[in-house]
Formats: sequence, structure tokens, C-alpha cells
Amino acid sequence: MSRRLLAALLVAVGAAGVALPAAAAQDQPGDADSPTTTALEDVTLRWGLNDESSNRAFAPDTYNFFSAGRIPDPGRGGTTIDRADWSSRDGAVQVEKWDGTAWRRATWAGLRTTSAGDPLGSPTAGTFSNHTVTISGGDGVVDTVAGTATIAWEGEVTVLYYSGMSFFHLADPVLEVADGVGVLTAEVSGYASSQEDPDVWEPVDPERVTVADLPDVEVDALADGSLDTGLSWRPAYLGVRVSGVPQQRDGEHAGSFPQSFVDAMDRLGTAAFWYSSGGSTDAFKVAAPLTLSTGADGAVGPTPNAPTSPSATATPAPPTVLPPPATVTATVTAPAASPSAPPPAPAAPTPVVGPSATSVAPVTTVTTQTRLLAAPAAATPRDRPDPLWWVGGSLLLLSVAVLLVPVKKRNMP
Repeated sequence: MSRRLLAALLVAVGAAGVALPAAAAQDQPGDADSPTTTALEDVTLRWGLNDESSNRAFAPDTYNFFSAGRIPDPGRGGTTIDRADWSSRDGAVQVEKWDGTAWRRATWAGLRTTSAGDPLGSPTAGTFSNHTVTISGGDGVVDTVAGTATIAWEGEVTVLYYSGMSFFHLADPVLEVADGVGVLTAEVSGYASSQEDPDVWEPVDPERVTVADLPDVEVDALADGSLDTGLSWRPAYLGVRVSGVPQQRDGEHAGSFPQSFVDAMDRLGTAAFWYSSGGSTDAFKVAAPLTLSTGADGAVGPTPNAPTSPSATATPAPPTVLPPPATVTATVTAPAASPSAPPPAPAAPTPVVGPSATSVAPVTTVTTQTRLLAAPAAATPRDRPDPLWWVGGSLLLLSVAVLLVPVKKRNMP
């Protein structure tokens, strides 16, 4: 099916992604033959989903990244893919990396480095490989009178987490706009996996779901040539509530991807990557800007180093990580205080290192009945000798000295 025909058939597709029959679609105002419509050709969609999809994973030596096309089924869970299974390009789909000045075609080695070429830090460090996926060749129609638009693409990308221990496919996205609201749907398929049981690996039937809601799309901008330089929107995430999962709904980064997408990810075993779960990487799950362009394949729209949306999430700096102090728990019976002994001096307070203002997760300091293994700052009654001990000791030494002094013998009568 051609992209133009697919676009016409899906003009009235709702957020659930249910297509209308062809006869009904022809009556919609988005029909390409209508005199009020403008045809769109060769539109490129660019999206990186979120920062977490370009992050280092928690399992040792594993990463989250994209692969163009459909990677082969490994046949079982708990496995990672190698270079031979990964692809930076497949048909109209290409994986690209921001190198600090422009988008470049991705490399296998670049999946593990920042834009500057440095190795990615820990999963909570806030350093990302900064990759996006582009799907070119999108066709569609815009009806500025009716305020509607439809653009469809053909292509597939694989989203891999933990270097492939869990992954899913996104195929043939369609963007529909009505009343200033855009809905991006795609066909999702993959394999059910489990973090608790890596042996779980079962195919999941494909279904069309909403992957992004765009709350403010001006249809006129799609038809007036603005696509030549690129148009960008940040999908709804912050403040979005979903059901069926243990979502953390309080906090600066509370939110979620659309409900149908989270439901699909829940069946695949990776739902927690797409909503605020209260984890240390919640800030990285916020949806990234999505860009459409008909111009040259350059740096259009927001870049990883220059977010333009007021709700953009700033990349946090690596939090200060300190080794835990050595502690010991002991029961100590305090000696009876001597009347002549001075009161004990207070122990010097142990300095507390507070969390960095840019730390990902807050640090809570809890007072416990443990003490650091360090010398006391001042002597306590138990440490300082009692003055009476000195008196007794002096008398004992004097007695010994007297015994050692030679005594002159007297003459006996």
C-alpha cells in the first residue's frame, strides 16, 4: 500500500488507531482531491523518544539504543545483540547521532559514548549517547479550512533496552492533526520479557497504539512552507496520568507516555521505562521533542544541547557519590562519674555532605544508633585517668623508695 493511500485511509483514525473503511475515508475533509487541501511529500520524521533510550543500562556493559529495521529474534530472553545484528539504516529509516554540531549517521561504537566521544557514565549520571531515529518519505495532506492533517510513513525501527535483553518494534507511524491536537500512532510488536525472569520470551501480536500526543499543532504551519526548515513539538508527558501501573504522580518529573503505549509496554514487560515510577532515572523518561521537516537532512529543530521548549528537562550533572562510612553498633556501659572529674566535652559533629543541587534523586539523611570508627574529638571520663589514682600511685611509689633506702646498723650493747 502506498504512503499516499495509507494517509487517505487513516485520516479519521483516532488515538486507538482504528482505521475507517476506504469509502468513509473518502468523505473526510483531508481527502487529497479536495480544493482546500495541500499535499505533503517527502516529510522526514525525527524522534529520539526520550533520554532514557540513549542511556547506559543498569546491567553491566549494556546500553539502550535504536536499530534501523527489525533485528532477528534471538529465540530466548536474557541475550544481548552484537554488531552483526545491528543496523544504522534500513530503507527510509536511519539512526543518527548528534556530534555536537550536526546529526551524523550512527556507528556501533557511538552507541556507548556521548556526543563528545566520552564513555557514558552510570545510568543515573545524566550522560547520553544522543541518538534519534529518522523516517523519510512521509506523504500526507493538510486541510487548512477544516484544520486537519494526516501524514504517513513506511518503515520500522527496533528500540532496544539492556542491549537487547528486551526490545520492541515501532512500524509505519501516522500523524493526524485535528483541532490543534496531533496524535502519532504506530504499530507496536515485540516479545514479552521479564526483569525477574530472564528466560521469559514470548512473541506479542502487533497492535496500533498512540505513541505521542502533540497538544499544540498549528495546521497552517504544515502547509505554509515552515516544514522546509523544520517544525518541532514536545509530546505531552509531564502531568499525564495513566492507570494499570504503579505511577508516581508527585514530583518534578511525574508524567507518562500515552495510556495505550504504556499498556503495550506493560505486556512486553518494560512499562516502567515510559512513566514516572519513582526511580532514580525518572527525569530521563520525559518525552523528547519530535521534529518534522521537508528540507535537507540537517540539524533541524531542538538539539540535545539546545532545548527550546520551556518544559524541556535539563540534563542533570552527575550526582556526588561517596562511599558509605564504616560503622559499628555497640552497647557501652558508661562508668560512674567521679565528683572531681570535669563534665564530658561534647563530641565534634560529623560533617554531612549534602546532595548536589543537580542530583537526580534526593538524598535522605537518617540518624541511627551507629558511630563512625574514628577517634573521639575530646576525652571522656572513661578516657581520662581519675585524680585519686594519682594519689594512690604516689603513696605506693613513696613506700617502695623508703624500703630501698639503706638503714645504718646500730651497735648492740
